[in-house]
Parts: sequence; C-alpha cells; structure tokens
Amino acid sequence: VRCMTGSTTATATATESMAATMEAGAAAAVERLTARIDALRVALRARDDRYEAEMAPNGRSCKAAIDSDPEWRAEYEELKRLERDAAGVPRDGCCAFYVSRKRRFCISRARDGGTMCTLHKPFEGVDAVTPSVVEAVLEREAWRRVVVMPADDGSNGDVGASSSNSAARRRKTNVNRRMKKMTNPLAVQFQTPKVLDDAYWSRAYQGEHLSAPLLVDVGTAKGGFIKALASDCAEECTTAKSGVVYNLLGVEIFDILVDAANAWVKENASTLKRRAHFVGCNANVSLTALNMPNVRAICIQFPDPWSNKPNRRVVTPKFVDDLAAILPSGGEIYCCSDVRALAEEMYDVVSQNEHFVLDERTYERVGEMPEKANPEFVPEFDAAHKYKWIKNTHVRDDNEDDVGEDKDVPRRWLNANPYAAYTERDIVCEGKWRPVYRCAMIRI
Repeated sequence: VRCMTGSTTATATATESMAATMEAGAAAAVERLTARIDALRVALRARDDRYEAEMAPNGRSCKAAIDSDPEWRAEYEELKRLERDAAGVPRDGCCAFYVSRKRRFCISRARDGGTMCTLHKPFEGVDAVTPSVVEAVLEREAWRRVVVMPADDGSNGDVGASSSNSAARRRKTNVNRRMKKMTNPLAVQFQTPKVLDDAYWSRAYQGEHLSAPLLVDVGTAKGGFIKALASDCAEECTTAKSGVVYNLLGVEIFDILVDAANAWVKENASTLKRRAHFVGCNANVSLTALNMPNVRAICIQFPDPWSNKPNRRVVTPKFVDDLAAILPSGGEIYCCSDVRALAEEMYDVVSQNEHFVLDERTYERVGEMPEKANPEFVPEFDAAHKYKWIKNTHVRDDNEDDVGEDKDVPRRWLNANPYAAYTERDIVCEGKWRPVYRCAMIRI
C-alpha cells in the first residue's frame, strides 16, 4: 500500500510539474511575441517619420509607399501576422471574422446557424481575406442599405399611380436615419382597405411571371429582407427551399419607406436576381383585399411590440384567419422577434389556429435553438424590451384550466432564418447580443 501511495504521489507531482513547465513556456512565448510586436511598431513608426520628413511638406506614408520598399513591406506584413496570432481565437459565440484594423475579432454575436455575424457572412469559409475583398463586400453591403429617395409624386408605392395632392408632398425625407416612432395601425387613415387587381400585379411582376410563388414580408420597414432575397441571398434561399424561386413582396404601413424601396428596386433592376415590389397599406386591414397572386409564404419579422397596447399588435387571431384564407395547403408562415413575450404570443396565436401546425420539415432542416445562457464576457445583457408586458386577452393563457395536454408542451424555436436571408434588425440583435426567437408554421 505504501508503495502504491508513493507511486500515486510521484505521478501527481510529475503531472503538476509538467503543467507548470507548459504554463511557463506559454507565458514565455507570449512575452516573446509581445516584445517582437513592440519592436516592429517602433521600427515602422521610425520609417513613417523618415518618409514624411523626406517628402515634406505634403508627404504622408501610405500603402503605396510601403509596397514600394520590400523591407518596409516585409516588416509591415510580419507585424500584421503577429498581431493576428496575438488575437488568439474568437470567444464563444462571437463572430469569427478578424478585424485587422482593430487587431481583434468582431465583437458581434455570430449569426444564428453560422460562425460569423451577418455583415461578415460572405467571409465564411474564405481562407485568404485580402483588403480588396473586404472593401468589395462592405461596399456591396452599404449599397443594399442605402434608402433611395424617389421622385415625390405621391404614388404611395402604387405602380402607375400619381397624385397632385400637395399635402402628400410634405412628407418625411430623412428616411436614412433611424425610424424612432411606431406607426399607430388604428389611426383613421389606415382603416380603409387597399384593393388591388390583376392588372396591378401584372404591371408589378411583368405579367408572364405571375405564376411564380409569392413570398410576402409583412412590416418590411426599409425592405432589407426583400432586398437581400432579391440580390445576394437569392441563390442561397432557392437552395434552402429546394429550388423554389419566389416573387418578392414587401408590405409596409409607412408609405414613404414603400416609395423609397420601390425606387431602390427601379434603380437596381438590371442587377437584381429576383423580381421584387413593395406596397403601402395596413396589413391587418388590407391583407385579403390586396388579391395577391399565388401566395406561398408569409413572413412577420420583428413587428412593433406595443407592450401596453395589445390591440395594436400585428399577429391577432383575426389576422391569422386572414392568413389561412389566402394561403393554400402547404403555405408557410414564419414569425420572429427579439422580444420573447411577443414571439411567444405570435407562436401561440398561430399554433392555436386550427389551420396551422408546426413546419416539422423546416425544423428538421434548420435545427432548433438551444436554450443557453448569455456568454460570461458580455458585461451587461442588452434586453430588447424593458417595459411592462400586457398579454393579449384573445390569446389562450398557459395557466388556464382548459389547455389540456398542451399545457406542458414547450415552445420550439428555430436555430436560424429558414429563408437564408436577414433583416436590418437581425444585424442590430447580433451587435447587442440579443437572442432572436423564430418559429415556422405550415397551412394544413
């Protein structure tokens, strides 16, 4: 026994010694790396000073000057390589894109179902990320986000419509700024149904293309989701949906955004990969009156929460009945929000309708979101909604006595957007580390 005890003690001591040696070696390596980085920065700063002194008064060091001197370029590239090594690996859940200029990884949350945030998604799987590639991708992203201001003709997004009403011309023009105020859907001006006919849709989608399935984004705001599906995300969406090529429609209550989005479509028509259009109306009032052709998918993404005014929320039992009226069997509904209470309410309203069930094929393809805590390195979780939530009285409460066997069935959330695209709000949620609760239902 004494021999066995002594052997165990010796093994433990050897293990501890080895661990201490490895830790000391790692610390020495980090110290050498830091010292070399500091030395290179001093040397490069001296080169900058000499160059600017020689080229005075207008000379400043630049990329072209570095490239013209092989020794200068070698030191610069070594510094960048060592800075990348010093950054280590991205933290758990963080975007895996290394930002060379800031000498660290992107601090946004990795997009749902990916290893990088939405902004850096094009770099997933790319081995060599050169400055020219980065510049091209960021320029393309900025191009899609720009809101094109239309000619102010009072058209409200209608194809071929015009108006001479002077009041309609005095509208908001700084739509590139953040939209801060929610539009009241119960206002008098939004209570008249918008009626459209086949001739309208024929003009919007060039007639012969009307037979294509239609994807509708309700509450599309500036149209980022539709723009993404019409351009960079078009092929990825088609692949994800087993070859389906959608016509795209954005529905938005704020008419100036509709005009701006249609102007964007018109300006970029030659480069778009899918047919897209936008209509201005109150979806809760006009959904069935729009007479939309061949509707196959309805998306309700990040609707206004209206925490203390549940009667103003988009997804209500009546709205879901309207969805059932316009969707054929197999038609899809996709809902999401970063406000959990609202996401749960939308989930319940749709799932409790007799015409809809969970889209199991989508859940199987995309995967389900794991329930996990926020990473420890996030200093303070930025909640999406900090106001008192008033539940919609028309939604069945889980605590009611008549819920039966469904009472203990947990809600199931998707791990990512099933259409392989994103909205402007998705990018905000990644930057603020807010989880997004997504669900998909199908018409039976």
